[in-house]
Amino acid sequence: MSWKDNFPKENRYFETDNGILYCGDAGEILQQLPDESIDLVLTDPPYLKKYLYTYDYLANYCPKIMKNGASLLMIVGHYALPNIIEKFKRKLKYRWIFCMNQEDGKHSRMAMGIEVMWKPILWYVKRAYPNGRGFIKDMLKITKPDGIKKEYHKWQQSEQWAEFFITKLTFSSQDIILDPYFGAGTVGVVSEKLNRRWIGIEINPEYCEIAKQRILNLKGDKK
Repeated sequence: MSWKDNFPKENRYFETDNGILYCGDAGEILQQLPDESIDLVLTDPPYLKKYLYTYDYLANYCPKIMKNGASLLMIVGHYALPNIIEKFKRKLKYRWIFCMNQEDGKHSRMAMGIEVMWKPILWYVKRAYPNGRGFIKDMLKITKPDGIKKEYHKWQQSEQWAEFFITKLTFSSQDIILDPYFGAGTVGVVSEKLNRRWIGIEINPEYCEIAKQRILNLKGDKK
């Protein structure tokens, strides 16, 4: 029996030995995932105000599917921090906020007169984060160009972002990482490189195909 047998069969777009990519709406698919099956939720939801409901999906559905002690990390827009923190009250335990330093490269300039040099990453845990797992720095500096070039997706993040948290917050090839807003598949690519299991959800078939091809290219199996 494969570990994937525990996960829904419908809407599967692509699979590897380590992962499953679903093509569909995260709000629907998250509700179908098995209870207490996920070790790490690592995601970058869209920042625009019209997409703030995507954080409701995370707050409402992820606590049920996360294992006790599991982490949820999400990049958020500065403007939305109060709103998003409110959404997660009584859902998961707030642990910390990380600074993703993007001083290198181009920066967004806000109408209020702020040039954005870093992105907040909120860290929540289910119940309590296990003791004895050592220290983790609360800032990561993005130095690789892949998150600046945006080759695959207009909101693409660097593989450095995913690698930082996957290596710090998962500890076994049996751990399962979930990205409900998979985009062009950065979390899946890094999970494959690090031999971790992964679940991705992406609503746009075009980006599902891009993610699929990135992973196939990584594995040397072009189709």
